[in-house]
Amino acid sequence: MNLKALRCCVEVARQGSFTNAAESLHIAQPALSMAVSRMEEELGVTLFNRAGRKITVTAEGQSFLTRVQVALLELDMARQELRDMMQLQSGEIRVGVPPMFGLNYIPEVLSAFRIHYPGIVMTVLEGSADDISQRLEDRDIDVAMLESRRVQSSWDSVLLGTDEMVLCMNEHNPLAQEPFLEARHLQDEPMVVFDQTFLQRHLLDAFCGAGSANYRIALQSNFVSLVIKATADGMGISTLLRSVQEREPGILGVPFNPPQIMSFSLCWRANEYLSFANKRFVDFVQTTDMFKKEWPRGQRAE
Repeated sequence: MNLKALRCCVEVARQGSFTNAAESLHIAQPALSMAVSRMEEELGVTLFNRAGRKITVTAEGQSFLTRVQVALLELDMARQELRDMMQLQSGEIRVGVPPMFGLNYIPEVLSAFRIHYPGIVMTVLEGSADDISQRLEDRDIDVAMLESRRVQSSWDSVLLGTDEMVLCMNEHNPLAQEPFLEARHLQDEPMVVFDQTFLQRHLLDAFCGAGSANYRIALQSNFVSLVIKATADGMGISTLLRSVQEREPGILGVPFNPPQIMSFSLCWRANEYLSFANKRFVDFVQTTDMFKKEWPRGQRAE
């Protein structure tokens, strides 16, 4: 059974078109059509309905190609595993991170990793937790750093560390003198908030909802640097990780009461081959002390 013909059949099913499948595989359409026809002759079944403008998969084709797709994925992973037996002189890691983690943790980790493994190419993609999760599912990235509540049960993961979400403001805000803030303190307060793609926004809304408090939105954005700048300029109160707040001059951090602790994990798809380069990255991140800092809970930091 010809592997090239099998890949042609799978791609036709995915694209719903012989033309698009040929373009995707960078082969001539007549050659692709012939490969599919020969496969159908070999199997003795029709894999595709060719009537109409859109190609559809027959019931027999669906049953067959579902298994073929899994087998081809296993074959690709086996080939990749062989390529990785080069003592990490080459390789690639593709990491997805939400913006807040990208500000503080990832740059330091990647710099340290690069010193030990200069031959490995590192690609980092930033996005919301939902976006990063989808990229991991779609295999656009190999590993993802996410808040632990966003880690899916179908993934493998390791816990890296914790951080504290604090209410942030400039020094002229009257609430900056409080040792901690409860929901009542935020009633009618102007807030610089992240949009609904951020877990921090959901935690803030849950905190205020539990205390029957309603804040006012002065600015809403998914642009972390803009939120930081607007907070420093006194536009309103925001929520930032303690590790980020401590690096921003002119911004004070006041803890929530009760404290809002966030833990973060490195995760990857379970039951799939993880390259040697990515395995080494996972091991390296677990051994670094960059994630081990304990944040004081319930204390005001400046």
